[in-house]
Amino acid sequence: MTDGQTTDGGGVNASYVGPQTNIAGVTEARVVEALQHDHGQDARLLSWSCHDFTNKGDNYVAAITSVNVNFSKDGRDEEATYVVKIKQNRNSDFDNMVFMKESGFYTQLLPLLNAELTNAGMAPLRIPRCLHSTWHESQSQLFLEDLRPLGFKLYDRRKPLCPRHATLVLQELGRLHAASLLLQSRSPEGDLESRFPFLTWEMFNYSEKIKTAFRVLITGSLHTASLLAEAVEREDMRAWFESLGPRAVEALVQVMGSSPPFDVIGHGDCWINNILFRYDAQGQPVEVMLLDFQLCRKASLAVDLNYFLFSSMAAAERNDKLEDLLATYYAALREVVEAARVTVPFALEEVIAEFYKKTILGLIFGTLAIPALLCEAKEAQEFTVASGEHTHNYVVKKRESVLKMVKNNPLMRPRLMSLYEDVKLYAANT
Repeated sequence: MTDGQTTDGGGVNASYVGPQTNIAGVTEARVVEALQHDHGQDARLLSWSCHDFTNKGDNYVAAITSVNVNFSKDGRDEEATYVVKIKQNRNSDFDNMVFMKESGFYTQLLPLLNAELTNAGMAPLRIPRCLHSTWHESQSQLFLEDLRPLGFKLYDRRKPLCPRHATLVLQELGRLHAASLLLQSRSPEGDLESRFPFLTWEMFNYSEKIKTAFRVLITGSLHTASLLAEAVEREDMRAWFESLGPRAVEALVQVMGSSPPFDVIGHGDCWINNILFRYDAQGQPVEVMLLDFQLCRKASLAVDLNYFLFSSMAAAERNDKLEDLLATYYAALREVVEAARVTVPFALEEVIAEFYKKTILGLIFGTLAIPALLCEAKEAQEFTVASGEHTHNYVVKKRESVLKMVKNNPLMRPRLMSLYEDVKLYAANT
């Protein structure tokens, strides 16, 4: 910005009104690009400012801000807001991996998935629109649709989802997975992994540094889980988590591997913190939006299902309605696939069996989710990967905080007891 004038990448000069704020490294050229992608090349930027978007504890990787934009079009002054995810300058393999996975999903895959739905006569995925016409790996700012003006808001992460909320999420996961099945059906085997290699990136294969950190994180967190069980006088659970720790990483690697015919493009991190809901006048949830595709992957559909259901619902209510919930998911998937005149490659009964085969993943990530869901905002810790030692220190600090929560947080014990019901049920069937 020079002397109240700017030239964006499209060559449009814009006069400014009021002060310009750039508290998060957002660039003006990118603001104009997002605006014109959203409202057309004749939209003329007048002013813009950044504002904090999330609270501590709401997000654990990317810096997130919102951009308020004033612009003129067709002789009228208008306003728009965008959410901007910014890769933090921490020289972290983990940050680089998840940022490129998410930006690749939004800018490369999402248009293809929505095209499959459109061709089948279905609505686009309930995912924020991406405001980029082009994307380069050198970019560090991902502009997305702001869903707040449409009435979407976060669920209280401290409370398990009720079946009505869960149903909306499962229906949308079904549509996402169905769109990916259609895309795969028109692609040669292995084509998606070749075109979109980020779908194969995981913490256990991206780099040696992340592989080491992943092992430290999983084994250390399960040791924390064993100490929590000991703190609430559950020796059976203490022993189970302690025995799981040394073999947990290998179990996760196996579960997250290829599992035809169930392989789909999945969300990868579908839990309460990455979901928004819109409510009617009576306070009932009527629409869902899925956020944060930083861990998107190609894997069994049961990975998303286990991850979501174990991290976001209480055991008693989930187990009581599990097959109904999975039937709801399957119906949404089948509706999309059959609308495109393609045969679903598996039956509901096979999906249920596949879900049970992957339950160890649900238990592990459900265990890791409890402290993150129940902690106070001031207790939240940012996670990045600098080294195995750094991750060890993160785990130890988290452990100290979590053990205090057993004494100070009244929500902790009931959620642990709910988790232990899951473990007992799993152990009895394996």
